[in-house]
Amino acid sequence: MPQSSIAYAVGRVRAAARKPLGEAQLERLLSAANYQEALHLLVEIGWPEMDGQDVEGLSINMLEEACHRLREITPDPALTDSFLLRHDAQNLKSLFKARILETKPDRLSGCGTIPLDTLRHAVTEHDYRKLPIAFQQVMEALEKRIALHINPMEIDVQIDKALYSMIAERLKPTKSKAAIAYFTGKVDLQNAVSFLRLHSMQTDGISLQDVLLPGGTITDADWLSIQKKPDKLLPAFASYPKAIKQALTKAQEDSAHLPALEKAADDYLLSLFRPQRYEPFAIEVLIGWLLAHEREAGAVRLIMAGKLNDFAPELIRERLREAYGQ
Repeated sequence: MPQSSIAYAVGRVRAAARKPLGEAQLERLLSAANYQEALHLLVEIGWPEMDGQDVEGLSINMLEEACHRLREITPDPALTDSFLLRHDAQNLKSLFKARILETKPDRLSGCGTIPLDTLRHAVTEHDYRKLPIAFQQVMEALEKRIALHINPMEIDVQIDKALYSMIAERLKPTKSKAAIAYFTGKVDLQNAVSFLRLHSMQTDGISLQDVLLPGGTITDADWLSIQKKPDKLLPAFASYPKAIKQALTKAQEDSAHLPALEKAADDYLLSLFRPQRYEPFAIEVLIGWLLAHEREAGAVRLIMAGKLNDFAPELIRERLREAYGQ
């Protein structure tokens, strides 16, 4: 159960036997000659033996252990759960789309805040009363919508809107400037990606208003103004770091640079928690620890998949996000 002491929680994560891999360790892994050498090196630098699991399965299990540990020790579950709610949203999407399309759901994440049995029962029985109110309302609305038509993209967008509305409410009492900047930045940058993607596609039937997420610093009215005059995009991000503005400029010039913008966004968001990483009484230490595990899991999966498919290290490296530590 959650603890009341931030000092205790920080001490627990700092005393962990294994810390997430840093930049230097990931670079060593990337430099391995082949997949088998990378597997041996992965164990050497701190990962457990595979024991019959593949790298992806092991990385998911390790991340789920980190999520469970966070929920056990956090003194502020309302805040730290905000960083886990996206797993609940993804689980809802997978279960709902699998039901209506009569397919098997993607692997469900154990990192969420809602028990998987509760989600399965809710979707199977079309009864969402045990879910948080934002999820309940959006799922009930989607049940009515699918009676008319099925649109997987609309399902994703509507659940994401509910997710970020819920997070915005949870953040109202928090004093963590890093957490606020993280989620407002995440929304602003995701909305920028959506705007640029729609702008390049020139798609009829999908409006920017339909896909904008709530909770950012740039209002819907501002986005509609940007849509009319795209040269307003960069000024809207004037307060963001130079790397973000450069990535935005390139992506606006050529949509092929959108993946680079997404990478720059992820690196910026993680960087918000580095200044507090050595503080003894900061909730940001716990959040940074979680994000570090998430970043490690994604990096290891990317590197190992690249090694398995004989991709050049340079090709893998340009897709890697920055690690939390060195």
